[in-house]
Parts: sequence; C-alpha cells; structure tokens
Amino acid sequence: MAPTRRAYLSRAGGVGSVLLGSVLAGCADGTGVGTPSPPEVRVGSKPFAEQEILGQLAYERLREVEEVRAVDEVGYGSSAENWTATADGTKHLYWEYTGTAWRELPPRREIRLTDPAELYERAARDAREQGLRMAPPAPFSNEYVLVADRSWSERTGVATLGEFADHLTAGNTDLAVAVNEEFYRREDAWRGVTGYYGVGPDARSAVESGSFIVTSVGLTYELLADGRAAVASGFATDPQLARDSLVVLADDRDYFLPYQPSPTAHAPTVEAHPVIFDALAPVAAALDESTMRRLNQRVLLDGESPSAVSRAFLADSGGVS
Repeated sequence: MAPTRRAYLSRAGGVGSVLLGSVLAGCADGTGVGTPSPPEVRVGSKPFAEQEILGQLAYERLREVEEVRAVDEVGYGSSAENWTATADGTKHLYWEYTGTAWRELPPRREIRLTDPAELYERAARDAREQGLRMAPPAPFSNEYVLVADRSWSERTGVATLGEFADHLTAGNTDLAVAVNEEFYRREDAWRGVTGYYGVGPDARSAVESGSFIVTSVGLTYELLADGRAAVASGFATDPQLARDSLVVLADDRDYFLPYQPSPTAHAPTVEAHPVIFDALAPVAAALDESTMRRLNQRVLLDGESPSAVSRAFLADSGGVS
C-alpha cells in the first residue's frame, strides 16, 4: 500500500448528450469537409502513483486505437469521485480495485469474499446495475499487508498473522507498531484483522496505548528501517517490500480481500466501442505483482514520471501491442 496506493487519497450529463457531444466535437476537418472525429474516451485515475501508472497505461494504449480519441485526465480524484463520474459519463474509464468496488462503493457490500474470481464477478455485477462495466482485472492484488522487521520476525518466530495474533494475546504487547491513517480508521483493516485473528480488545488496547504510531504510508517503512517499529502496515505492491530487511506476515486465514485493478468504464461508451476493453486486455494481463512493484519503484523511488514509465513499459512489452 515513499507514498503508495492510498498515500495521496485526500481528488454530469445524460448518456445521450455525452455520446452526441463526443461525436460532434470537431465534426469538420481542416478542409471543411464534414468528417466526424472519433469519440472521446476521457481516462481518469486516483491521484497516487500506482493509479497514475495504470491510468497512463490505459491512456497511452488507447491513443493507438483509431476508433476513439483518448483524453488524459489522469489524477482525477477519489474512488467515489471516479466511480460516479464514470457512471454518469463525465469520465469514461479508470481502473478500480475489486475489493474497493465491493466494500467501499455503492452498494457497499459487507460480505467477505476472498476468492478473486468470485469477488470480481460479483463486483462487476453490481457495477452493471449502476451503468458501469468492469473488464477482467490484472492478476496482481494490491491488498493490505502487515510487514515485519525480519530480525524481529526471526527472533520471535512470528511469520504469519496468526502467529502475530498469538504473540499479542500471550501478553507481548510492548512492541512498536506503525500503521497508516486509513489502515487505522477502516473497520476492515487494523481492528478487523486483529479481531478476526482472535486478538481481544484488552490486548489491542495495550498495543495501541504503547509505542503505536499512526502516520502516512511512506513513513511506516522509514520507521521499520530506523528500528522504531517492529511491525507496520503496507500494500502488496509497495516497492519497499523487496528489501531483504522486511518480511510480509502471511495472511494464513485469508482475511484481506483481493484488490485487483479492473478497467472500469462508462457502459454506453464501451458497449458502443468494445475495442476499448479489447485494447486494454493484454495490458491488464501483463501486470503481475512483481511487474507492478517494479513500475511503482520507478515512480516512487527512482523519480520517473508515471507517463514515462507507462510508455516505456508498453514499448518494451512484446505481448502488449
């Protein structure tokens, strides 16, 4: 989850008018001969690195599609803002995570689904009822993770979330834990995972009253690196997870939902132009976890722009052409 997936989370017209306006925009060429220009596909994203990379991948790929005219509106706003704008045709496409669509967006389902295929199918079904279409997602999942300092993990024998819960329940509540603000606030994160794994309210309160730090995503890794935290929250595609000094605590009872990114589109637009999803299918298929971590690293740690990273990825990936 250097800031990452949720680190920067703070950013209408009818279907007929949107499509008509798209077709009529620039309806004459420079010679004065009436030739309709391709309809616009306004590509958005949420304003953090991974989302901006995904948005730029879609924008750059759709620029190559003659039937539509891609418009770069990457970095538009929050999940709810992108979802609503795409449903009503203000935007036409962005990538939404299956877990976010299921738990955080209308109709906000409470049922826990940990099978990736079932979660996608049911989230996509909900999306259809709201005027959206969700294409098959990328194979990677940027779900929540709890990360430990490797030396602490080896010393205590804690390598899974179940073992972490047992460690706390046994009275070892004096360890330093660092979590990002969203992870602390959301019911399905810190409180949810500790409760699911059997950590009682007294043990959790003891941890929180000690060396418990609520901070930004990037700082959780700094606190681990500096020895000021033994365990911290993160996300599965954070580039920092490649460090040898860190270990992801295995979710041995499958608490966290999958968060696979799916190209999510304004239904009338993608139904009129199925080439949009066709063009993005090989892009999504090429994005496994290690690939997404590398792309995130180039932006978050190496300082490259999401657009440059996306163009280079598309140019270098033979299967994405």
